[in-house]
Amino acid sequence: MFFEHWKNLTDLTFYEAIEQPFYWYAILLLLVLFISLIAFRKFRKELIEVFHDEDGHVQITPNALHELVKKSCEGISGVFSPSTTIQRKRSAIRLNIRIRVQQNCNIKEIRSTLQKNIEKTLIENLSFTNFEGVDVIIKGFQEEA
Repeated sequence: MFFEHWKNLTDLTFYEAIEQPFYWYAILLLLVLFISLIAFRKFRKELIEVFHDEDGHVQITPNALHELVKKSCEGISGVFSPSTTIQRKRSAIRLNIRIRVQQNCNIKEIRSTLQKNIEKTLIENLSFTNFEGVDVIIKGFQEEA
């Protein structure tokens, strides 16, 4: 009986099908599943492992890592609006930092200072064992104040 009903539903034209409640229920179910999947991914707390030893694991949230990068950028003159993307390859972590810089600044100097600050914070202070490095992306230029 179900297969006969299913065969009748598959033979309908588009306009006949949208009048059937079965298709509306299926569309509604797909929409609810899609929204649930998006909500689940958005509210999921991803933790990044800093290190582990015999006493246990130490982990950090991505928001805390973004905050550390922002604080590291505040001390460098000529750097504005930092934003961070975290790349993971297996257990290794690499940071993409997008910044705005002043027009007349030395980009090589800013990059090396930023890398040193972040590496000092993550490796020396927080003992990251899986940190691979920093990539700097300039997203624009800031007018001089």
